[in-house]
Amino acid sequence: MNNFLQRSLTGVIFVGSVVGTILFHPLAFFILCLLVSVLGMIEMKRLLERRYDRINLFASLLLGLSFQVLVFLDTQEIISNSWYIILMPMIWLPFVHELFKGGEHPFQRIALTLLLPVYIAIPLSFLYLSAWTDGTFNNYFLIAFFAMVWCNDTGAYLVGVSIGRHKLYERISPKKTWEGFIGGVIFTALAAFVIFRLTDIASLWVWIAAGLIVSVFGTLGDLIESMLKRNVDIKDSGAILPGHGGILDRFDAVLFAAPMVFALFILFG
Repeated sequence: MNNFLQRSLTGVIFVGSVVGTILFHPLAFFILCLLVSVLGMIEMKRLLERRYDRINLFASLLLGLSFQVLVFLDTQEIISNSWYIILMPMIWLPFVHELFKGGEHPFQRIALTLLLPVYIAIPLSFLYLSAWTDGTFNNYFLIAFFAMVWCNDTGAYLVGVSIGRHKLYERISPKKTWEGFIGGVIFTALAAFVIFRLTDIASLWVWIAAGLIVSVFGTLGDLIESMLKRNVDIKDSGAILPGHGGILDRFDAVLFAAPMVFALFILFG
């Protein structure tokens, strides 16, 4: 199978999985986010350990997945937000582990262990947190968010390949161009306009602002992941998605855009 067909098939399955779980049930999408978090943290662990000390994956998973479970149960009104206090012992766990383990560079290992949930699991929690409004699950909001992310990627790629000349940040990502970035902004703005016409979730200016946030912070997320991969001399974060790389390669934009879009709708939505 050639690379184009492989990428296309993987892309269809990927989009179908995300949209399908969103439409099927909130629990299904929550489970998908848990799976993405687990796979993403494992990828990041392998990536970082190419250059740095070994990471306490158990502590990372415990903190990241516990935070996601608490957020989900909170949105379901099964628990109160006072339950978040149980996260504190989990935050201290890597410190205690290093205390008794001994060895060199304890603070480096602590920092890397805490990096995994902070970079991956916690930002993903904002996806289903932002979808809950007035005690109901707004699946159209989530679909709209992912549609903007995908439109930004598509617009940046098509315009960048066609007319891209001026490098956006050549030291980190040689193929990205300012023309591609602007193309992504335009595609995302058009998507935001269509979403506004199809839904009554927020005003037009809020959706346009959301589209701009997706373009800016999605691009930042992409560049930051490229920086991390370049630091350890690898091209893709993994190979779980044939033709697309790893989980982090597909969710790098989401990790940075989701919390910012959530903040926008909390303040102005």
